[in-house]
Amino acid sequence: MRWHLVDTHCHIDTSAFDDDRQSVIDRAFDARIALINSGISLTSNWATRGLLQHENVYAAYGLSPLNVAEKESVEEFIRRNADSATAVGEVGLDFYHVKSGHQRERQENAFEQFIQLSQELGLPLVIHSRDAEERVFELVHGVDQAIYHCYGGSVELLEKIVDCGHYISISTRVCRSGHHQKLVEKAPRDMVVIETDSPYLAARKGRNEPSFVGDAIVTISQVWDTEIEEAASIVSENTCRAFNLG
Repeated sequence: MRWHLVDTHCHIDTSAFDDDRQSVIDRAFDARIALINSGISLTSNWATRGLLQHENVYAAYGLSPLNVAEKESVEEFIRRNADSATAVGEVGLDFYHVKSGHQRERQENAFEQFIQLSQELGLPLVIHSRDAEERVFELVHGVDQAIYHCYGGSVELLEKIVDCGHYISISTRVCRSGHHQKLVEKAPRDMVVIETDSPYLAARKGRNEPSFVGDAIVTISQVWDTEIEEAASIVSENTCRAFNLG
């Protein structure tokens, strides 16, 4: 693999990068870091597709659980642009922001629609599961390829997830979170990938960006008690398998 690391989940299409998007991409490229930009709406999926002009950018097309009203238009977009997609996602459930039973049911209906789509297209599924990890697991445990974006659930559920052959994505939050460090400790090393979720979850002060994904590797190497380059190599190999990257 030509890239040293892959930031498996970011949102550099957002307005947080309007002033320096090209510089952000260039910094990642110079550090031999590729990135998978994740769409969350019809507009952001189109923007994500536009980023594919850059050599180190891959696309995941998805629908935030908070945007379920767009599910039909987003499904149509994904079907028409599947040849340029690395994954379907992020999609899933968000019980942190959504409390009502009716709204959660709408999320589940949309999620099931995109689970089926990912299976039909033969693409990995990138899962949003904030405060809904248990219910998400019930819905996706039979899926062929899945990655739990920014996983923050229990160790007990983690064990069930990896037993299904699904991957855990650890964000740069691991640098400051004892819980996430415990997840890294307990997860099989061959089932861990990393992300920034840029512009969010920075380990440093201010905005996060893909070139900071190495911050997570430093902490992971400490938890694993291994050299940074060894941890980077393991995680990069995992990423290739999880997303079918060459």
